[in-house]
Order: sequence, then structure tokens, then C-alpha cells
Amino acid sequence: MDRNEQIISLAEVGDRTDAKLNGSFKAKVYSLDQSEVDVNYVSPYASNSNGGLIAIPEEGVEILVCSPHGSNSWYYMGATFAPEPEQVEGSTLPDGSVHPLARVDSENYKARGVPMRVSLKSVNGAGLTLSEEYNPEYINKKTELKSTVNKKLTLNDSPAIDSIILDSGNGAKITLTDDPKNQGVPSRAVQVETVGPQKYINVESQTDIVVKDGRELQLLNNSTGAKAPEGQPNLAGNVNIQSDKKDVNIFTKGDQGRVFIECLNTNGSNQIIQIETKGTGGAIRLKTQGRVEIEASEVGVQANSIDVKANTAINMDAPTINLNGVVNAPLVNAAFNGNITGTAGFAATAGAAPLGPSVPIAVPTPVVPPAIPNIGDSENYYGTEGITTY
Repeated sequence: MDRNEQIISLAEVGDRTDAKLNGSFKAKVYSLDQSEVDVNYVSPYASNSNGGLIAIPEEGVEILVCSPHGSNSWYYMGATFAPEPEQVEGSTLPDGSVHPLARVDSENYKARGVPMRVSLKSVNGAGLTLSEEYNPEYINKKTELKSTVNKKLTLNDSPAIDSIILDSGNGAKITLTDDPKNQGVPSRAVQVETVGPQKYINVESQTDIVVKDGRELQLLNNSTGAKAPEGQPNLAGNVNIQSDKKDVNIFTKGDQGRVFIECLNTNGSNQIIQIETKGTGGAIRLKTQGRVEIEASEVGVQANSIDVKANTAINMDAPTINLNGVVNAPLVNAAFNGNITGTAGFAATAGAAPLGPSVPIAVPTPVVPPAIPNIGDSENYYGTEGITTY
């Protein structure tokens, strides 16, 4: 029979098993001598389609329930956050000395002594925090979504931070900044940090990294090799560019564009720049509308030499070939289409192969070639230090 009066009472949540899956649960109603009744869940938001908010209270929580006028049904009104008894030894309940409200958010009253945060938190720590904290010493305005193991998405409007941060909680982080006031933090920037590897995989299309009208595009490896795979110390610190099927192109379109390939360490030794083709019938070409310069300028025993070797022939074709120095050769084939000029002394006559020591022979009076002016600067813009800021 329906009652004529409305009843509002404290109760304690009991068994939440619900065969009907409609949100009802058992509760001991204090005003009914703790008789157990079925309580219908009530939400602050619902829709007639798929929308709604569901947050059914946990077993053992003190709640407020209501049986409306003219009804025998009971409805959930909300949790009281009533203080709990002190935790007894061996109990699995939370520490009763900490108020349940503080267990949800211990910093809600921190800034000004009044609540300035809205929090939703699961039993295991996952939740959502909406913070509007501020006082004369700091501002903490943020929206933060957190998992049970501290994975976080933080939308931070605090002036000092002013960013969006996606944090794995274990060394991987993506930060998008707006205009943070902290010194050293760039504005309108993206930063990706990981302890483990980073992979960018394009399955069917194209990957573009473009600096539209900004500054530099830099690729830098600072690794010392300390984290190299075990037994493979050389697989760290390198920068590798590879195409499995087609070309690798390095272009410059500047009016006075320059391409530098350098070993910058002035204290290094035995540094090598190697250009090589592995297949048969290949070629290495150096082409220019100007001139080609090859210089070995290091001081040392045989260190400043240029060695050219071919299995069959070294062919040079020019109207004039200037050789300034002593030419030592067991056999010189001088079938040139022009003149040999310069200050060279030949250790062998053309077409002859002397068996004895090399003896320079007289050559025609050399024709001094005209001076050729330097073209462009032979130094890069970064000097021997390379990239130092990033």
C-alpha cells in the first residue's frame, strides 16, 4: 500500500548485485530499524536515448534515501561523506582518520580554505578534476583526466604552464604549449619526450615535416652510446637515412645554396667521409657549371696527399693540364689532346718505363695558369661546434 507521507532517511549501501541491470541496489535504511530495501539509482543527468551519468555508490557508504509521497519505492539521493570510525588493525577499509571528502581530493581547500575544485574519482584512483584554484602565491587552473596508474591528460590554463600535456606516467609525454610564462619554455610549441623508442609509421601515403617560414629544421643525435644494445656498441649515436627501393635526395634551392658533409671534431683522428657504390657498373659523378676543387691540407707525414687509384686507367681530358710539382711514375702515357704545363719535372719520358731511379727531365717552359678566384665561403654557419641548441 502506498504511504501518504514522504520519508527521507540515512542508509548504508549493501549488496549492489542487480539482476535487472537497472542500477538498483540494497541498502539498510536507518529509519526502518536498518531494514534492507531495494533502492533505485537517481542520476543528475539522463536522456531518452544513450546519454546519461552513472555513478552508483560503493558498498558500505552512508547515503541519503527517499521514499516519495504516495510510493513504496526508495530512491537514492546522494552520499553523505560522513566521517568513518578509526581504522582497526587488520581492516580493509580506508583509514578512518582521513575524511572521505579528503580521500577524493585532498587539495580541494588548499588554495583559499574554500572548495575550488570539482572532482570525480573512482575507488582505484581514476578520475576527473576541474580546478579553479588561485591565491596570491599561485594559480592552478586546469582540467585533468587521470587513470588508475597515473596516466594523465592535463589541459592547463595556469599562466606559468599554459599547455596541454599527455603523460603516460612512465617517461613518455607530449606537450603542446600556448604561451607559458615560465622562462625557457617555448610558446605555441610541441614537444615529444619518451624513454623508449619513437616510431612514426605511414601505411599508405606521405610524411611531410615542413618549416613554412620559421627557423631551422634540425635532426640531432646526442647519444653517447651508453644505451647501445648489448654486444653492439656501434649501434648508438648514429644518424641513418635509408631508402629501401628508390633514391635518397638532398637538395638546396637557395640562390647561393651550399651542401656541407663534414666531420667537425677538430680533436678527432682517422675521420672518414666515404662515398661508395656496391653494385657493378656504377659511377660516382661530380658535376658543376664552375670548377671542382679537391684539397688535402692537413700537415703531417703523407697526411696531406691525394691518392687516386684505378684498376685500368685514370683518364684526364682538358685543353690544358697544369701539374705543379714532381711527377714520379714508372710509365707515363702522354697522349694528351692539349698541353702539359706547369713546374712539373717528369721522372719518366712519355711512353718509356725506366728501370732505374726516377730522374726528372727537362720540360717546356711552364705556362702559369690564370688565378681563379674563390667562390663562396668554405665554412658552414655553425663552425666546428655544429648544432648546439635544440
